[in-house]
Amino acid sequence: MWTLARKLLLHDRLRFAVAIAGVSVSVMLVLVQVGLYFGFMDTASSIIDASKADIWVGKESNESFEFATPFDDRTYYKVASVPGVAATQRVLMGFAQLKLADGGDIGVQVVGVDPQDHPLLGPWNVVAGDARRLGEAGAIVLDRSEYGKLKIDRIGHATEISGVRAEVVAMTSGIRSFTTSPIVFADTKTARSFFPMGGEPVTYVLVDVAPGASIADVKARIDALPHLAAYTTPEMSDRTRTYWSQRTGVGAGFFTTAVLGVIVGFVVVGQILYSGTLQYLREYGTLKAMGARNSAVVKVILAQAMISALLGFIVGAPLAMGMRAAMAGANLTVALSPELYAVTAGLTAVMCAAAALLSIVKVLRLDPASVFKG
Repeated sequence: MWTLARKLLLHDRLRFAVAIAGVSVSVMLVLVQVGLYFGFMDTASSIIDASKADIWVGKESNESFEFATPFDDRTYYKVASVPGVAATQRVLMGFAQLKLADGGDIGVQVVGVDPQDHPLLGPWNVVAGDARRLGEAGAIVLDRSEYGKLKIDRIGHATEISGVRAEVVAMTSGIRSFTTSPIVFADTKTARSFFPMGGEPVTYVLVDVAPGASIADVKARIDALPHLAAYTTPEMSDRTRTYWSQRTGVGAGFFTTAVLGVIVGFVVVGQILYSGTLQYLREYGTLKAMGARNSAVVKVILAQAMISALLGFIVGAPLAMGMRAAMAGANLTVALSPELYAVTAGLTAVMCAAAALLSIVKVLRLDPASVFKG
């Protein structure tokens, strides 16, 4: 069966090459588009996922993680006094303008944290400088991947944010914002100086639950406070991913392109197999006239589809890896996991099998006596 299927496919090598090209392009599109989606989702929740907090507390009215409304510092102390809370730390988030070396300005996302010996949130993947200096007045931490936008690649670089002097004391690697605005870490006091809000605003309160206390119970007690909402770190991460995926249409855009890739592969493989079936229709009829069962003929066609699927995946998967490397240069993350490869391989097999249905129906309806007709 497999030998016959291989010989039928290789009889017209050009057509076979077109079929493999169609499947490989389909595999690449699915892997890259779905990988980009997961990469964007990882970026959207990266700050949350990097935290060591048990619970995130924000305003009940907040829908977006990045564009949350702050509350005053009194609320921070209310959360800190809830039974079962071992420690609390402030997070202040907002957008400001950073002064470039050429005199221009660029919007940045400022993340103000409480610099402590055991911070629940702070810069990670530090590759240069000392993030422990973040408690100094005006100290900031940037990511080196934002060099193309900020033109800052050294420790000690002085600049201004919202007219306030700032100095780079450390640099990280791989920390990017979903909003495309470079992330700037600072302590909460410095961050407040960058925002014309007045007072002592706090966007989130990070909670470390006391040993032996139930996270669910502490979360419920905080939820009972007026106008506040508490989420475990996994819940906060899922909430942020859901917002960007569903409320903004990002998920629909990526998956629509992935579906188009599947359609491309389906059409190409279906057309190639069907034309091949028509070309060898008399041979199939002869096999049936000689007593071959329909199941045997169907297996030959399905074997051709599986060979196309296998070789198309073998070619398409490395193409997706190459695209991931190319997109990394443009600061885009394509998350290609073993699970994604496995699902895509299964999807490719199903796609090629479905594309063979028209050919199978044609052969099943074939009258063996027709091969003896002039």
